Amino acid sequence: MSEQVHSAVVNNIVWCGIICETHGITAASSKHVWSTTAKAPPFYPDIITSSRHATVKEVIDIIGNREVSSIKDSFANLDMSPLDFEILFKAEWIYHAPLANLEPIPSGWHEVTAKNDFVDWTLAHGSGNVIKPELLNRRDVKMYAYTNKGETAGFIANLGGNAVGISNVFSSVNSNNLWSDIHTIASLDFPGLPTVGYEQGDDLAAALQSGWTSAGPLRVWVKSKNY
Repeated sequence: MSEQVHSAVVNNIVWCGIICETHGITAASSKHVWSTTAKAPPFYPDIITSSRHATVKEVIDIIGNREVSSIKDSFANLDMSPLDFEILFKAEWIYHAPLANLEPIPSGWHEVTAKNDFVDWTLAHGSGNVIKPELLNRRDVKMYAYTNKGETAGFIANLGGNAVGISNVFSSVNSNNLWSDIHTIASLDFPGLPTVGYEQGDDLAAALQSGWTSAGPLRVWVKSKNY
Protein backbone atom coordinates (compact mmCIF):
# COMPACT_ATOMS: atom_id res chain seq x y z
CA MET A 1 0.00 0.00 0.00
CA SER A 2 2.83 2.44 0.80
CA GLU A 3 4.23 1.95 -2.72
CA GLN A 4 0.83 2.78 -4.21
CA VAL A 5 0.59 5.97 -2.16
CA HIS A 6 4.13 6.95 -3.10
CA SER A 7 3.38 6.56 -6.82
CA ALA A 8 0.18 8.58 -6.48
CA VAL A 9 1.87 11.39 -4.55
CA VAL A 10 4.88 11.62 -6.90
CA ASN A 11 2.60 11.56 -9.93
CA ASN A 12 0.44 14.33 -8.50
CA ILE A 13 3.50 16.47 -7.82
CA VAL A 14 4.60 15.97 -11.43
CA TRP A 15 1.14 16.97 -12.64
CA CYS A 16 0.96 20.08 -10.46
CA GLY A 17 4.43 21.01 -11.71
CA ILE A 18 3.27 20.68 -15.31
CA ILE A 19 0.28 22.94 -14.70
CA CYS A 20 2.47 25.52 -12.96
CA GLU A 21 4.97 25.41 -15.82
CA THR A 22 2.24 26.31 -18.33
CA HIS A 23 1.55 29.39 -16.19
CA GLY A 24 5.22 30.36 -16.01
CA ILE A 25 5.55 29.29 -12.37
CA THR A 26 8.55 27.27 -11.21
CA ALA A 27 8.77 24.92 -8.24
CA ALA A 28 11.37 23.54 -5.85
CA SER A 29 11.63 20.42 -3.69
CA SER A 30 13.16 19.77 -0.29
CA LYS A 31 13.56 16.32 1.22
CA HIS A 32 9.91 16.04 2.23
CA VAL A 33 8.08 18.99 0.65
CA TRP A 34 7.40 20.34 -2.86
CA SER A 35 6.47 24.00 -3.25
CA THR A 36 5.91 26.61 -5.92
CA THR A 37 8.09 29.72 -6.07
CA ALA A 38 5.03 31.91 -6.64
CA LYS A 39 1.32 31.56 -6.02
CA ALA A 40 -0.04 28.47 -7.79
CA PRO A 41 -2.86 28.69 -10.34
CA PRO A 42 -6.44 28.41 -9.03
CA PHE A 43 -7.41 24.95 -7.72
CA TYR A 44 -3.75 23.95 -7.36
CA PRO A 45 -1.70 23.88 -4.13
CA ASP A 46 1.26 26.08 -3.27
CA ILE A 47 2.78 23.29 -1.17
CA ILE A 48 2.57 19.47 -1.34
CA THR A 49 4.10 17.13 1.21
CA SER A 50 6.03 14.42 -0.63
CA SER A 51 6.77 12.22 2.39
CA ARG A 52 4.86 11.13 5.46
CA HIS A 53 7.94 12.28 7.41
CA ALA A 54 7.24 15.93 6.59
CA THR A 55 6.66 18.01 9.70
CA VAL A 56 4.71 21.17 10.40
CA LYS A 57 8.02 22.90 11.22
CA GLU A 58 9.43 21.95 7.82
CA VAL A 59 6.35 23.37 6.11
CA ILE A 60 6.61 26.55 8.20
CA ASP A 61 10.26 26.97 7.21
CA ILE A 62 9.36 26.63 3.54
CA ILE A 63 6.51 29.12 3.84
CA GLY A 64 8.80 31.71 5.42
CA ASN A 65 7.46 35.17 4.62
CA ARG A 66 5.50 33.99 1.58
CA GLU A 67 1.76 34.20 1.24
CA VAL A 68 0.63 30.58 0.94
CA SER A 69 -3.03 29.88 0.26
CA SER A 70 -3.18 26.09 0.07
CA ILE A 71 -1.29 23.01 1.25
CA LYS A 72 -1.84 19.45 0.07
CA ASP A 73 -1.24 17.24 3.12
CA SER A 74 -0.55 14.09 1.10
CA PHE A 75 -0.63 11.72 4.06
CA ALA A 76 -3.29 13.49 6.16
CA ASN A 77 -0.92 13.64 9.12
CA LEU A 78 -0.27 17.36 9.64
CA ASP A 79 -2.23 19.80 11.78
CA MET A 80 -1.99 23.19 10.11
CA SER A 81 -4.84 24.79 12.10
CA PRO A 82 -2.51 26.67 14.51
CA LEU A 83 -1.24 28.57 11.45
CA ASP A 84 -4.76 29.70 10.55
CA PHE A 85 -5.33 27.00 7.95
CA GLU A 86 -8.52 24.97 7.75
CA ILE A 87 -9.40 21.78 5.91
CA LEU A 88 -10.97 22.48 2.52
CA PHE A 89 -11.65 18.80 1.82
CA LYS A 90 -10.55 15.27 2.60
CA ALA A 91 -10.05 12.66 -0.12
CA GLU A 92 -8.51 9.26 -0.84
CA TRP A 93 -5.66 8.36 -3.13
CA ILE A 94 -6.87 5.70 -5.56
CA TYR A 95 -5.00 3.03 -7.47
CA HIS A 96 -5.67 0.53 -10.23
CA ALA A 97 -3.24 -2.19 -11.29
CA PRO A 98 -2.18 -2.35 -14.97
CA LEU A 99 -4.54 -4.13 -17.33
CA ALA A 100 -3.41 -7.65 -18.22
CA ASN A 101 -5.25 -7.53 -21.56
CA LEU A 102 -5.75 -4.27 -23.44
CA GLU A 103 -9.26 -3.56 -24.67
CA PRO A 104 -10.56 -1.31 -27.49
CA ILE A 105 -11.30 2.30 -26.62
CA PRO A 106 -14.91 2.53 -25.40
CA SER A 107 -17.43 4.01 -27.83
CA GLY A 108 -17.90 7.77 -27.67
CA TRP A 109 -14.41 8.57 -26.37
CA HIS A 110 -11.65 10.35 -28.30
CA GLU A 111 -8.34 12.01 -27.54
CA VAL A 112 -8.37 15.81 -27.59
CA THR A 113 -5.69 16.94 -30.05
CA ALA A 114 -7.18 19.96 -31.87
CA LYS A 115 -7.59 23.42 -30.37
CA ASN A 116 -11.31 23.52 -31.21
CA ASP A 117 -11.83 20.29 -29.26
CA PHE A 118 -9.70 21.72 -26.47
CA VAL A 119 -11.97 24.75 -26.20
CA ASP A 120 -15.02 22.47 -26.04
CA TRP A 121 -13.31 20.37 -23.36
CA THR A 122 -12.49 23.34 -21.14
CA LEU A 123 -16.01 24.73 -21.49
CA ALA A 124 -17.51 21.39 -20.48
CA HIS A 125 -15.03 21.03 -17.63
CA GLY A 126 -15.53 24.58 -16.38
CA SER A 127 -11.81 25.10 -15.77
CA GLY A 128 -11.64 28.53 -17.35
CA ASN A 129 -8.08 29.49 -18.20
CA VAL A 130 -6.40 27.12 -15.72
CA ILE A 131 -5.86 24.27 -18.19
CA LYS A 132 -3.70 25.65 -21.01
CA PRO A 133 -3.61 24.50 -24.67
CA GLU A 134 0.16 23.95 -24.34
CA LEU A 135 -0.73 20.59 -22.81
CA LEU A 136 -1.70 19.37 -26.29
CA ASN A 137 1.97 19.50 -27.28
CA ARG A 138 3.22 17.28 -24.45
CA ARG A 139 3.87 13.57 -24.94
CA ASP A 140 3.49 12.88 -21.22
CA VAL A 141 -0.02 14.35 -21.02
CA LYS A 142 -3.17 13.29 -22.82
CA MET A 143 -6.67 14.75 -22.67
CA TYR A 144 -9.79 12.75 -23.45
CA ALA A 145 -13.40 13.65 -24.12
CA TYR A 146 -16.65 11.74 -24.40
CA THR A 147 -19.66 12.93 -26.38
CA ASN A 148 -22.81 10.98 -27.08
CA LYS A 149 -26.40 12.20 -27.48
CA GLY A 150 -25.74 15.40 -25.56
CA GLU A 151 -23.82 13.70 -22.78
CA THR A 152 -20.25 14.82 -22.09
CA ALA A 153 -17.36 13.60 -19.97
CA GLY A 154 -13.62 13.95 -19.88
CA PHE A 155 -10.36 13.55 -17.99
CA ILE A 156 -6.62 14.13 -18.22
CA ALA A 157 -3.88 11.49 -17.91
CA ASN A 158 -0.23 12.24 -17.17
CA LEU A 159 2.94 10.21 -16.74
CA GLY A 160 4.94 10.45 -13.53
CA GLY A 161 6.09 8.32 -10.61
CA ASN A 162 6.04 5.15 -12.72
CA ALA A 163 2.27 5.53 -13.01
CA VAL A 164 -0.43 7.25 -15.04
CA GLY A 165 -2.22 9.96 -13.09
CA ILE A 166 -5.91 10.63 -13.67
CA SER A 167 -7.25 14.10 -12.93
CA ASN A 168 -9.86 16.67 -13.89
CA VAL A 169 -12.54 14.01 -14.30
CA PHE A 170 -15.97 15.33 -15.18
CA SER A 171 -19.23 13.91 -16.50
CA SER A 172 -22.66 15.34 -17.23
CA VAL A 173 -24.28 12.06 -16.16
CA ASN A 174 -23.72 9.50 -13.44
CA SER A 175 -22.22 6.71 -15.52
CA ASN A 176 -21.41 3.39 -13.91
CA ASN A 177 -18.87 2.79 -16.67
CA LEU A 178 -16.96 6.07 -16.35
CA TRP A 179 -14.10 4.86 -14.15
CA SER A 180 -13.81 1.56 -16.00
CA ASP A 181 -13.58 3.51 -19.26
CA ILE A 182 -10.93 5.80 -17.81
CA HIS A 183 -8.66 2.93 -16.80
CA THR A 184 -9.15 1.19 -20.15
CA ILE A 185 -8.30 4.33 -22.16
CA ALA A 186 -5.27 5.25 -20.06
CA SER A 187 -3.96 1.70 -20.34
CA LEU A 188 -4.17 1.80 -24.12
CA ASP A 189 -1.97 4.90 -24.42
CA PHE A 190 0.32 4.08 -21.48
CA PRO A 191 0.39 0.26 -21.35
CA GLY A 192 1.87 -1.70 -18.48
CA LEU A 193 1.55 1.07 -15.90
CA PRO A 194 -0.84 1.40 -12.95
CA THR A 195 -3.26 4.31 -12.83
CA VAL A 196 -3.51 6.60 -9.81
CA GLY A 197 -5.35 9.69 -8.68
CA TYR A 198 -7.50 10.95 -5.83
CA GLU A 199 -11.21 11.42 -5.37
CA GLN A 200 -13.86 12.05 -2.73
CA GLY A 201 -17.59 11.57 -2.26
CA ASP A 202 -19.64 10.06 -5.08
CA ASP A 203 -16.68 10.05 -7.48
CA LEU A 204 -14.62 8.04 -5.00
CA ALA A 205 -17.49 5.58 -4.52
CA ALA A 206 -17.89 5.19 -8.29
CA ALA A 207 -14.17 4.53 -8.75
CA LEU A 208 -14.09 1.92 -5.99
CA GLN A 209 -17.12 0.19 -7.47
CA SER A 210 -15.27 0.01 -10.80
CA GLY A 211 -12.27 -1.90 -9.48
CA TRP A 212 -10.08 0.91 -8.18
CA THR A 213 -8.75 0.62 -4.62
CA SER A 214 -8.16 3.19 -1.91
CA ALA A 215 -4.47 3.68 -1.13
CA GLY A 216 -4.65 6.19 1.71
CA PRO A 217 -6.07 9.53 2.86
CA LEU A 218 -5.06 13.09 2.01
CA ARG A 219 -6.25 16.53 3.03
CA VAL A 220 -6.10 19.96 1.47
CA TRP A 221 -5.63 22.87 3.86
CA VAL A 222 -6.42 26.46 2.90
CA LYS A 223 -5.74 29.75 4.59
CA SER A 224 -8.91 30.58 6.47
CA LYS A 225 -9.12 34.24 5.43
CA ASN A 226 -8.84 33.37 1.73
CA TYR A 227 -11.85 31.04 1.51
